[in-house]
Amino acid sequence: MYLYKYKNNEAVLDSIAAQPLKLTPAADFKDEPNLSFYMKNRFYYCDNYWSINFFQQEGVFFSQKFCNFFTNQFEEIFVRETGIKPSSKVGITVPNRDDSPKLYEHGFISKLNPVLWIMPDYYDDINFCWKSKTGKIIKPTDEDFDEEDLECWIEGLKPNEYWKQVATEKKDRPFKIGKIPFQLKVFGFGTDTILRIYLKDKIEFDLIKAKIIENIKEYNEISEKKFRNKGVVHNVKFESEDRVLTVVIDTGSSGIEIIKTTLKALTKFTSIKKVEVDI
Repeated sequence: MYLYKYKNNEAVLDSIAAQPLKLTPAADFKDEPNLSFYMKNRFYYCDNYWSINFFQQEGVFFSQKFCNFFTNQFEEIFVRETGIKPSSKVGITVPNRDDSPKLYEHGFISKLNPVLWIMPDYYDDINFCWKSKTGKIIKPTDEDFDEEDLECWIEGLKPNEYWKQVATEKKDRPFKIGKIPFQLKVFGFGTDTILRIYLKDKIEFDLIKAKIIENIKEYNEISEKKFRNKGVVHNVKFESEDRVLTVVIDTGSSGIEIIKTTLKALTKFTSIKKVEVDI
């Protein structure tokens, strides 16, 4: 379970442990936020229960050695071929359509067939392939194999299509959440989701920060109780200048849902004139 603590104006992922979620409000918001990252984004986490469990539900089990091999090779090839790195908005999931192939295909050329996901709702079937130069058939459960003996590649990549999904363009459709009392603009793609909140005055700055923290805490707790059915947020950071509050959210596996709930939570504040969202 994710344990949050508040440090230097940000709620951060401290560790993964079997203990209740704790999100402690900051004593004050005067310190400059520490914008360092606390968790390297990967397409697949070999030591993360939820990553492992998703694949195991599809009948795919990894040895530690093969898992590390797959994770490293997949990322290296994908980034080289597409120029896009894994983030909280670009990842892989298990096959999720009726016409998707099985997650694992065994053979002389073996395949893992994950689905590429790009926030908010783009999915594409791709194939991570490998074969042995000496003719051996290496399974994901094998621990004793020579990595130098394996050739691997990814089939089905569509770099131009992916860049259209992550391009800087308006994507306000996912945020159709009913009437809101402020102007909403949605822009392009970045590593984190950023909300720029424009206020009439600075009186409600601290109240808005506290509300966002409370909203994330409640979201994570509800999702945890339901086996993370809506994912969890990794961290949130704040910057303020004049009458603009900038909120940087590593949405983790929560995706677009946490932004929608945050926007709804902001409707109570009459001092908000406009919110801009970079997704």
